[in-house]
Amino acid sequence: MLEREPKQWHTLILLDSGRQVTDFVNAQSLSSLVLRFDDVEGPSPNLLPPSGLQIAQALTYAKGKERLLVSCRAGRGRSVALAYLITYQARGVADALAVLDPTRHRPNRLVVRLGESVLEKPGALSAFDDWCARHAHIQLSDYYDEMEKEFEALEAQGATNRICP
Repeated sequence: MLEREPKQWHTLILLDSGRQVTDFVNAQSLSSLVLRFDDVEGPSPNLLPPSGLQIAQALTYAKGKERLLVSCRAGRGRSVALAYLITYQARGVADALAVLDPTRHRPNRLVVRLGESVLEKPGALSAFDDWCARHAHIQLSDYYDEMEKEFEALEAQGATNRICP
């Protein structure tokens, strides 16, 4: 997206705690915020969980940005949880839930929980938990072949990870 549409997007990049972002992000983005934490939902040896301060930074950064790209390594946990919160903050629960796709996403509950404590509108976590309960029967593994085909099609078009080495 950043390569096809340079200087058209603000970016919110979530990296694993030990990763670095390339110069590509700043060169291609209108503005960017990079946060480093691992996709964990509690204490885990050698992994860094998200903090309330980081989630507050992300929500503050996102306010008022029309074209915002939120990205993490896999695009199914941390970034989706933040996209949910950002949409909840801007447009409410119905639009926020519409961001979630149970065949592709397993949003990070800790990110959502921390986000609700930052937001001035309660209800983000309970709506999220209800969504999770309604879709608990869906297994991502049932959709891996479909996702793999999408990745292969992108690679055939020349797409590569240019955000982190």
